[in-house]
Amino acid sequence: MPGDIKMATEQGPALGRIESLVRLRTETDRRMGYAWMTIPLLPPAAAIVIGAGFVGFLVSILPKIGTLSQPTTAPSAIEPYVGGLLGLWGVAAIVLFAVLFFGALSFYYLMERRNRHFGRQQLLFSTIHRYLASSRPASETIAQLGYLSDDSTYAEGPKPAGLWALLVLFVTPIVGLVASYSLTQDLRKHDELQSKYQAALAPSLVEAGFQDPNFPSYKSHHRDPILFIILTAITGGLFWIYWYYTLLKDYNDHFADQAKFEDQILKSLIPTPTQRTCGTCGGAVPAIAKFCPHCGSQQTG
Repeated sequence: MPGDIKMATEQGPALGRIESLVRLRTETDRRMGYAWMTIPLLPPAAAIVIGAGFVGFLVSILPKIGTLSQPTTAPSAIEPYVGGLLGLWGVAAIVLFAVLFFGALSFYYLMERRNRHFGRQQLLFSTIHRYLASSRPASETIAQLGYLSDDSTYAEGPKPAGLWALLVLFVTPIVGLVASYSLTQDLRKHDELQSKYQAALAPSLVEAGFQDPNFPSYKSHHRDPILFIILTAITGGLFWIYWYYTLLKDYNDHFADQAKFEDQILKSLIPTPTQRTCGTCGGAVPAIAKFCPHCGSQQTG
């Protein structure tokens, strides 16, 4: 049995765990579509609709204010206007609650996908470190992977997505800004930690006898959440529309880059089986195969 295939066979359980964690990204690293951009547009749209409703109501009663203020005016003549005003307040309350509800729901999904991605990645990186450390003599290069994995576990713990959503629902917009700050800052720090891990992983794989993964340059998202808060305040909240867009885009882009990074890791960890040529049909045959997958002839040697 060739050495690379033997190594893959002997390390099968560990590699299987790594592969399963990589495949799990289809569940944890789900992209949020840009249809979610309707969320930051709801508050200004609701304000316009509610404002237009009250303006229309005032315009409709202005010509009649003089007559309604007369002492002889019957209560029945005033009741329709009072009912209309109360109706407008009721509609405004429903619209406001709907805006807050959908805003809270969006923050729940933003926080939850942050938690799921960070958690899966922590498991993946700690498993890779244990795999390399157990199959090769201890070295400072491989130990560095363990330090970075521990840093991620300590600094990137899960955040209660449900609690954040409830706070956004009842204490918005202040909590919404705090949640946006947290999500932006978390990804920024996560990128920095990822860059360090990638820089340490490549030489560790080579040192352990695996193929050089040749990782591409790591793409970081350097957003300044403090500046974003200032711009949101200056623009009366309008800048938050762009900020929300960056929360969608940056995490989606990070998941796509992470997928390429993990594919390169698997390509380095799992060797491609060596092949030979079939003497009958000339097709490529895996070195360990007893029969040609193309023509079915038995292989010798």
